[in-house]
Amino acid sequence: MFKRWLMVFPAVVLLVTALNTSWNLVQSQIWRSQTENFLDHWAAKTKEDADFSVDKEEWQLTLDGADKALANMPGSPDLLVMRAKVLDRRVQVSWSNHDSGELSELDAWQQSILSRPGWPYSWSSYAQARSQRSLIDSSFEQALVRADQLGPWEQYVMENASILGRYYHGWLTEPTQQMLNSSHQRLVTLYPHRAKQIEQIYPLP
Repeated sequence: MFKRWLMVFPAVVLLVTALNTSWNLVQSQIWRSQTENFLDHWAAKTKEDADFSVDKEEWQLTLDGADKALANMPGSPDLLVMRAKVLDRRVQVSWSNHDSGELSELDAWQQSILSRPGWPYSWSSYAQARSQRSLIDSSFEQALVRADQLGPWEQYVMENASILGRYYHGWLTEPTQQMLNSSHQRLVTLYPHRAKQIEQIYPLP
C-alpha cells in the first residue's frame, strides 16, 4: 500500500500544482479584465474631453486590480505594461505626487522593459512617461531610439516619435531629431490623416 502511494504521490503533486496554476490564471484574468475596462473607459473619456481627469478612488481601485492580477501571474510582461499604464494616469492629475513611497510609473515602465526588452511599445511609452515629468535627457532619447530600432513601422511608435519630436524640436541632439523626423515621414506615408492632425496640434517653430 505504501509503495503504491509513493508511486501515485508525484502525480497527485502535479495535479494539485496544475489546479493551483489554473486557479491563479483565472483570478488574474478576472482582475486583468476589470483593469483593462477602466483603462479603455479613461481612454474613451480623454478622447471626448482632453481635460478629463480620473477620480482618485477609481484610480486606486484600478491599481489594486492590476496589483492583484500581477500577484497571481508575477512577472507577466503584459500585466506589467498594464500596471504602468495605470500609474501613468496618476501623473496627469493634481494628486499625482501625494503618494510618496509607491512605485512610480517610470519604475513600472522600466520593469516592463526588463521583462520584454524587445517590445518597442514599452520603450516608446517610457519615453512618453519621462516627457510627462519633463525629463528630457539622455535616457529619454535612448528610449526613443530603441523604440524606433525595434518597431520603426509600428503606428504607436511613429505617432509618439512624431509628437515628441515636434514638441521638443530644438531640445534634442541632431541624430535623435533626424531619427524622429524620419519616423514622422513614415507616418505621413502610411497614415497621412493622423500625421496631418499631429502637424496641426504640434506645429514646428
